[in-house]
Amino acid sequence: MGLELLAPARNAEQGILALRCGADAVYMGGARFGARQAAGNGLEDFEQLTQEARLWDAKVYATLNTLLFDAELEDARRQAWDLYEAGVDALIIQDMAYLELDLPPLPLHASTQAACDSPGKVAFLASAGFSRAILARELSLGEIQAIHGAADVELEAFVYGALCVGESGHCYLSGAICDRSGNRGECAQPCRAPWNLMDASGRVIVRDKHLLSIRDMDLSGHLEALANAGIMSFKIEGRLKDADYVKNVVSHLRRRLDELLERRPELGRASLGAVSHAFTPDPSRTFQRGLSTYRIEGERQPMGTPDAAGHLGEYMGQVRSIQGDRVVLDEIADLHPGDGLAFVDGSEVTGTVVNAVEGRQVFVQEPSRIRPGTRLHRNMDLHWLKALRGAKVERRIPVKAFLDFPEGAVRLRLEDPAGLMAEAQGTGDFAAPREAIAAEQAIRDALARLGNTPFALAELHVTELRFVPASALNSLRREAAAALEALRRTPRPREKRRPAAPQLRLLPTLDLDFTWNISNRAARSFYERAGGKVMEPAAELQTNLQNRVVMTTRHCLRYELGWCHVHANPEPWQRLKEPQGPLFIENGATRLECRFDCAQCRMELVLCENPRRR
Repeated sequence: MGLELLAPARNAEQGILALRCGADAVYMGGARFGARQAAGNGLEDFEQLTQEARLWDAKVYATLNTLLFDAELEDARRQAWDLYEAGVDALIIQDMAYLELDLPPLPLHASTQAACDSPGKVAFLASAGFSRAILARELSLGEIQAIHGAADVELEAFVYGALCVGESGHCYLSGAICDRSGNRGECAQPCRAPWNLMDASGRVIVRDKHLLSIRDMDLSGHLEALANAGIMSFKIEGRLKDADYVKNVVSHLRRRLDELLERRPELGRASLGAVSHAFTPDPSRTFQRGLSTYRIEGERQPMGTPDAAGHLGEYMGQVRSIQGDRVVLDEIADLHPGDGLAFVDGSEVTGTVVNAVEGRQVFVQEPSRIRPGTRLHRNMDLHWLKALRGAKVERRIPVKAFLDFPEGAVRLRLEDPAGLMAEAQGTGDFAAPREAIAAEQAIRDALARLGNTPFALAELHVTELRFVPASALNSLRREAAAALEALRRTPRPREKRRPAAPQLRLLPTLDLDFTWNISNRAARSFYERAGGKVMEPAAELQTNLQNRVVMTTRHCLRYELGWCHVHANPEPWQRLKEPQGPLFIENGATRLECRFDCAQCRMELVLCENPRRR
């Protein structure tokens, strides 16, 4: 298997779009248990998507990566079998309960929510029968290399999209304060809300800032380094994003990956079909909170987005004055009627639409919340967006064409790179042509007209030159191409589930607390069979997490504010004097203590006040 570009699919339509833009695989959630409540899909959607994927030798992975309760085990097992019948190629799971259930013979991928973050943990998962581990987003290249060296398993890594500030699978903040568990696919995203930073006396140091919101990830410039470190699947986040995001970002990553494969053909590609784009992808123009490489190089970098947790877009200028609907900027901006403008108002992102532009003067639809000094961003470039939506993207599989002349007939065979072949035949007497060069060119021209098919003519072999009417050639081409396309869409044998090792690898720890997310009897049975001692159930089965760590994160507020004594921050949010004693963050009735593990370069959030217990 070659390098795989893995794209999100909110639904079958967006999944097909991702495939035609060059994805080698897509992942999509089923009706339940898919970790995104707003992105569930029925079996008909999977059948449609898997049929399209087979056309390109691509794959479809079904997400079943929420924690399960006892009453849900049978429904989850049945859904796994239904997805198998719909043609999916693998199941992405978090809950180890699945390993105790009667599952279909499909590969299992360990979700990033299964905390695939260390050599010992990933080696254990491989011994349990997982074919692939989806690595935690916060890992560095060195950490990825260590995992690759310790575990004989496929490795998948996120390379673009939103980042969870909490370490994967170990964030309990939403469940603890909103009664909506991230591990159950219900995260309320309190990390994107505004918080106050306070000292031990209750003095507010920073007010109404998005203290836990961090930038998005873009590792498109690190694909070769990731491949060298052992990554074979490059994953794009975004099952809740729109079609513009999918088209833009998948096309961008496809181009970057193709550039790598052109230089390093030995790395191989995971599916068929070359893609051509009639536009230049630009990830900065669709949803993003500012792009970063996070921890991939191992060095700490500023990651916070304290002023806004949403998509601001391209900076256009600062407001110098405003009169009515006329906004005067400090410089001329490349704006057009219909463009969307975004700005920060208090702690939230709001916006308006451009009506007209005259030099530095911008006339807007809704000026009431704009003030002198406001920094304006363009979060929707209407011209670019229209070009993106109207731009043609074509994916073509190169085929060889063979034209020969059996007794009293003409036959066309089309063969694809996988060795599949389809043919069409017509009867008649076909004499030698009067003009050989013209006849040969006419044959080539007619058989190359594959524009309404997924194929492109790569080679033409004619056994002997005879005159064939254009109408006959066109008919042969249409029939053979349709037959080959139908053949490519036909179900084929799929990869099987990897058997578990006779002896499971040792668990990283044997005393299993609530962070092991054991929420049902089947998962408990699995871990006990693996030698673990279940000390307490998952957070979702506990009534109170007060005084417990509800988030562990590589995002550090001391660093972001320039107070870290280990790593110098070149651009802190604010120039403030470091307070003495512990720090707290507060939002409404929720109060969290910030604890700093400088040896591990992590911050922990401990729940001090729990509104659910009041």
